[in-house]
Amino acid sequence: MSLPRLDISQPASIAAVREAALVAGRRIGVHLAALALIALLVPVRGAWAAQVLLIPLLIVGPGVILLRALRVPGAAIAAFPVYVPCASLVVLLGSGLVVDLTGLLFGVAAPLSSGPVLVGLEIVCAGLLASSWTCPPQVGIPWRALPHPLTLAWPLIFPVVAAAGALRLNSGLGGGVALVCVVACVLLLVVTFVLAPRLDGNRLPVILYAAGLAMMWSFSLRGSLVYGFDIASEYHAMQQTVLTGVWHPAHPGDAYGALLSVTVLPALLHSLSGVSGLLVFKVVYPVIGAMFPVAVYLLAARVLSRPWAFAAAAFIVTQATFFQQLPALARQEIALLLFAAMIAVMLDTRLPRRSQWILAGLLGLGITVSHYSTAYLAIAMLGLALVLQVAVSRFREVPRVSWPVLIAFGAALASALVWYGPVTQSASNVSQFAAALKASGPDLLPNHAGNLLASYFQGESAKQLQPAQYATLIHGYYAVHAPYVTPLADAGSPAYALRQPPGSAPPVRWPLGYNALSLLELLVQQLANLLAAVGALLIVVQRKTPVIARQVGLLGLAAVLILTAIRLSGTLAQSYNPQRAFLQTMTVLGIGLCWSLRLLAGRPRWRQIGVLVLAAASMAVLLVTAGGLSGAVLGSGAGTNLANSGGDYQQFSMTAPELASASWLGRAARPGQLVYADRYGELRLYAMNGYGPGTLSDITPLTLDQHAWVYASSTNVVDGFTNSFLAGQSATYAFPFGFLRANYDTVYTDGTSEVFHR
Repeated sequence: MSLPRLDISQPASIAAVREAALVAGRRIGVHLAALALIALLVPVRGAWAAQVLLIPLLIVGPGVILLRALRVPGAAIAAFPVYVPCASLVVLLGSGLVVDLTGLLFGVAAPLSSGPVLVGLEIVCAGLLASSWTCPPQVGIPWRALPHPLTLAWPLIFPVVAAAGALRLNSGLGGGVALVCVVACVLLLVVTFVLAPRLDGNRLPVILYAAGLAMMWSFSLRGSLVYGFDIASEYHAMQQTVLTGVWHPAHPGDAYGALLSVTVLPALLHSLSGVSGLLVFKVVYPVIGAMFPVAVYLLAARVLSRPWAFAAAAFIVTQATFFQQLPALARQEIALLLFAAMIAVMLDTRLPRRSQWILAGLLGLGITVSHYSTAYLAIAMLGLALVLQVAVSRFREVPRVSWPVLIAFGAALASALVWYGPVTQSASNVSQFAAALKASGPDLLPNHAGNLLASYFQGESAKQLQPAQYATLIHGYYAVHAPYVTPLADAGSPAYALRQPPGSAPPVRWPLGYNALSLLELLVQQLANLLAAVGALLIVVQRKTPVIARQVGLLGLAAVLILTAIRLSGTLAQSYNPQRAFLQTMTVLGIGLCWSLRLLAGRPRWRQIGVLVLAAASMAVLLVTAGGLSGAVLGSGAGTNLANSGGDYQQFSMTAPELASASWLGRAARPGQLVYADRYGELRLYAMNGYGPGTLSDITPLTLDQHAWVYASSTNVVDGFTNSFLAGQSATYAFPFGFLRANYDTVYTDGTSEVFHR
């Protein structure tokens, strides 16, 4: 007689379910604790310690919760941790928009104040947590398997030193600390690239982040206000949102005010963390933007070996467009990181299909509401890649249609049509481009008389006009396009003719070395661009290329076609700066560049060493020249990150007296009155008063209206320089003090800036 079998499977399965439920409960409990900590810290956000805790909590916490709700595997997040801050940005943008629109619907005066945005964020995150209760165990991030943060933190001393150097310069002290920091960043990137095969792979992204943030802070922290051109207008849009606590959707003709990245997001961060809107732009946004090279490294590491993946990202860190221009484009800092994450999501085979599609779509939406140009380029790039993929699938192993790419393309396109159209009514840039295209056509290489190769790869550089040439051209332009301007009777007197500006550029101490380094920089940059394009093509056509690499190549090939059009067409270049477009496309073209370098290195040891040395030397050359070291050491003037002098410093570094005079003019001038400020002065007006297209930037006797207001910045008053821009041509001349003081009253002066009126 056989004994009855005991059925132990059911109790075991029940125990497993209970254990899974306990694990899920513990993990959700951790997230709830983080939300509770945010809620407890917000009331005391005035204390710096609370601010230091709240900023990382806001950048990390909501993103982890969203990724959990989307069932993104923890292993995928550990392999690409940039998903977390990008997901947090999506949650913050979305919750802030919902709170704002809901508040407007119910008549709340300031829905973006701390109370409403905190409640909105907590409700959104709690809802996401509730939807994630049944998540499988693999969704949890393997925190214990990750390296301890303190063991990787030593490179972060570089951003601290960079901040100290910038603040010392702001205080009128020397640039020694700043100079040491740039030299250290050059050495850090070069040495890390050479030693990359021997280093722990977890250290490489931290080093990239530290070097990138150090270079960004060295510019963003300069001056009393924000540093840069576009960010002056962005600052005004942000400040208005912060002060009023509300954002209105309708922004006809106001592209900046229509973007959540410069309105709702900084207002939300300010309301929750207590960090001022100014510091959000100067400190926090670079902290986010510096993750872009890290994202490129993690993406490149999927198809390249560790040293070449590092090189693909380090090449971005060496670009002046990254560390000097990007911190001056708050909207693009956010959108560019979301774009890199969207590319990574589209190519991430570890993600479940549903999670991949939803996340790609959300990131596409985030790009649209953050920056119009990044969205336009992303739409064009993804659309071309889809067409190329259909063609290439006929003769190479690649799916005919990539659904994640198609969904991201559709989400970005549909959201752009809706957001820039009926929601914000801010698509004036599109209509302006259409009008320019109709009037001038593609305007192929308008400056083709120069170096054709440089014109193609570097875009259309501004031609320098002599003062007399500029005076004639601008007078003719005003006669046709500004007939409402009535000059004074003596404006054409020879005594008031424009003259050369005072002083001269600092002499070059070693002309041979300086010219050789400049030529070497040009050759390196152009060779890198060429190798990136060739690499993208080779990835696509080579037979044994992995599918993921081939998809990167298709995106790169689409980027090459777009860059070709932008850099050949003056009309397109005026619509989207070629250097900024290049930086965005380096998300994939950096991989193409290092694919070519890897092939050139080959198998022989001597070739590998030779290519590695050349690549390391190229990084050093690019960062030495773009970072201002060549000018500081060899002459011609140091960059703004190293000295309180130079053209960029004169234009972009704003002082408190200048801002006070600009604010006074904003109160004194009446609507409809003409206000003049050159390219040095107009940024002060934009930042304080929001003057946009209505400000005239041509301060010459024949273009000044007889009843005009004229704003003179410190560069105009103290240095005597004036700078204007006309149809891609730049002119620098002596400020016309003689004409102004003979015909206008000095109605405001503080010794360093003045306002004239009559």
